[in-house]
Amino acid sequence: MVGLENTSRAPEGQTAVSIVRKMIVGYIFLIFIPVVTFGYYYYSKIYDSVSSQFVESRQKILEQAYANMKADLARIDSTQRMLQYNPYVTDYLDGSYETDSESIYAYNRYINPVILQSLNISPEIDTFRIYITKQGVLPITDRLLELSALDEQGAEATRILRPGQGKWIIPDPEVEAPPLVFYQKIYNNDFTEIVGLLELRVGSELIRKFYRATGGGDWTALLLPAEGEPLEREGIPAAVDDATWSRLASGEAQTYFINREVIVNQLYMKELGVRVAVIGKVSEVFRSIRSQELVMITTFAVLLALLSFAYYTLASTITKRVLRLARHMRNLNDDNLKQSISKEDKPGRRDEISFLTETYNSMLLRMDELINNVHRAELRNKEAAYKVLQAQIKPHFLYNTLETIRMLAESNNDKEVAEISYWFGKLMRYSLSAQDDHTVLSQELETVVFYLNIHKMRLQKRLTYEVDIAVAAKTLICPRFILQPLVENSIIHGAAVTLRPVHILIQAQETAEEIRISVSDSGIGIPENQVRLIQARLSRGEEVKTQEEAEGGVGLYNVSERIKSFYGGTSRLVLESEEGKGTCLTIILSKGAAEQA
Repeated sequence: MVGLENTSRAPEGQTAVSIVRKMIVGYIFLIFIPVVTFGYYYYSKIYDSVSSQFVESRQKILEQAYANMKADLARIDSTQRMLQYNPYVTDYLDGSYETDSESIYAYNRYINPVILQSLNISPEIDTFRIYITKQGVLPITDRLLELSALDEQGAEATRILRPGQGKWIIPDPEVEAPPLVFYQKIYNNDFTEIVGLLELRVGSELIRKFYRATGGGDWTALLLPAEGEPLEREGIPAAVDDATWSRLASGEAQTYFINREVIVNQLYMKELGVRVAVIGKVSEVFRSIRSQELVMITTFAVLLALLSFAYYTLASTITKRVLRLARHMRNLNDDNLKQSISKEDKPGRRDEISFLTETYNSMLLRMDELINNVHRAELRNKEAAYKVLQAQIKPHFLYNTLETIRMLAESNNDKEVAEISYWFGKLMRYSLSAQDDHTVLSQELETVVFYLNIHKMRLQKRLTYEVDIAVAAKTLICPRFILQPLVENSIIHGAAVTLRPVHILIQAQETAEEIRISVSDSGIGIPENQVRLIQARLSRGEEVKTQEEAEGGVGLYNVSERIKSFYGGTSRLVLESEEGKGTCLTIILSKGAAEQA
């Protein structure tokens, strides 16, 4: 044994370190890195796809907003055509009225209604002016002015206007929502001479309406000079970072782009001669898809966990068995000679490790038999002597003693002692008498009543019971002591552990398919997790180790197995319990099996 101990301890540490290290390295390269890499790649692809779809939809929104604005601008500049094709307006500007009174009358009678109609059609117009280009035409109010009243910006903008061409300008482009000004020349009836210059000033609401249509809220809209013109950083909102501004200032023709955490959509507005850039934060834009992102991340996390568990299960089938064998060999000595390793391989498994384990267990078993043969013989002799000593107390001696106690109690008029002696004697005679292993239900119920009377004498008012039998108890054959363990369970776990009154009900009912014998109590019940554990073990036929069994009781497992063995078929023991309300144990006997028994 000394030689065996030394050889088993030496390599175990080296083997464990080597195997564990290889398993960890294999997990990192075979599971962790591939899953994380694929997850990151898939996430990037999904992110890029969603981002592209979003900016494309934003570009369409921007184009639609621009189309709506072009319609508004066309409606406003159509004012020039109303004036151009109105003979009273062109005659007035052409100097057809010789006197001031005729001019004033024509203005009030024919021209002013046309101007008011234009303002009603286009309420965005703040200022309506016509600058007179011919000499001798009477200026009236602030709407018909001399050409000398035109400011320098307007004169510069209209200097190169071609016939039939209008021009929109932004007088103050540095304002966040600048006003707009429209200029177009008016000709005489023959279109041979310029007789006036129309000026329409539109307020900031038109640009604000366009901004709102592009998104508003968290989006920032900028009006920038046309491509090729220099840009100035002054006045640009701080939300536009330097990298984004550099790309905007470069004048690149790309309609939209994503610059780190910023989304930019661009559009050239031909009518105004400017670019509009709509800028938004990625974090604000993708708030609606955060839940999808969380689901995707959770999916990959679950996938990684499942693959890790599968890898661990596969690896543990090899490494745990080797380490368990090595650990067992290391702990082996003369004082701790186990017959086999603590956890044997599954039956039927045939591989190299199983072969080593079986050979090792066989070697230990043989060594244990050789070393401890004498010791075991001494233990068997002592156990036999103890059993012989126990057998010396004959059953009839117990009966006679209990009968003597009962007679003395009756002679002393102590009815309680007499009754409990009588009941206990009946129980002892039933349990120790050399009868068959089976009896009838009526005799089993009589014994249970004796058992209940003894406990009721002890618990007094805390225990009440009721027996309700609706079957032919005198003819129904059953195994001995099939009900007493169930009643004992109700008393120990139901009545003895609480101070409130507990009622035990024993029922037997019969249907066309089965016979149901139940023992229910109103005690404290069993916790839910323990109930599920006991139910699972009873259904699988696994032994339920309870406190009563440790103290010598038959236990639920033995009752369940005796029922299945005695009656066969679908006969079984069923446990139902709710914590705080009580427990019910039901024996279900299939009708055919019960009649054959």
